[in-house]
Amino acid sequence: MLAGLNALELGRLRMSLGYGTHKKGRPLSPIEVGELLRRARSEGTSLQDCAEAVQLDGTGHIGRFLTILRLPKDLQHLVGWGAEKSFIGFTAAFELTKLSNAEEQRVVADSILSDGLTSKEVRQVAQLRNRSDKTISQCIKEVLGMRQQITRRFVFVGSMPLEIESILEKKTQTARDSILASAIGSLGIRSATGRLGPKLFTLVGNEDFNASMQEIGKENIEARIRALVSKALENGSSKS
Repeated sequence: MLAGLNALELGRLRMSLGYGTHKKGRPLSPIEVGELLRRARSEGTSLQDCAEAVQLDGTGHIGRFLTILRLPKDLQHLVGWGAEKSFIGFTAAFELTKLSNAEEQRVVADSILSDGLTSKEVRQVAQLRNRSDKTISQCIKEVLGMRQQITRRFVFVGSMPLEIESILEKKTQTARDSILASAIGSLGIRSATGRLGPKLFTLVGNEDFNASMQEIGKENIEARIRALVSKALENGSSKS
């Protein structure tokens, strides 16, 4: 048992970090893992004890989960496992923390979603920015210029109503994303995936996604997503 965590929370931690969990699905996002580890640390648990409790070799990964909590709150819901077009992978998120300026982190995060920056490219951008006088946009352009081919993605960001933020805050990332996926399907938005945070939602997709947004009307999407999410919460869907 880890200080500050109950048995259910510890079980979710182990299921999210143990060997082979990527094949079964992880109940917690990297940020949620970091939040539980931070709570255990605040209760006096050492890094080594945290690592042993979740059956990890060494404390390096524990430190990384704690480090990504430094990202701006409006980016944290975008951090996920692996490398999917709708979110920022765990390793890329860690590389993003090597930029000290929150606004620059947001610019690079947008490029991860729209340009598909890999974790290696994020590291290159951060190194270039920290070692030169170039702007963050110039650094991104230079790193992208090293590619043989650039694939452009389309990103749509909207906000959630203030009155439901506290409700969404209490749900897991998996539950929030399930609600958003249902809303995307209900609207008929094609070729899109997304992430839902307490305050913001993000949709990412290809040319077909952009075409479907044009058909629906970009000016209507935010309001309709907000309404569908609010209705889902009223109906009690995705209770986790």
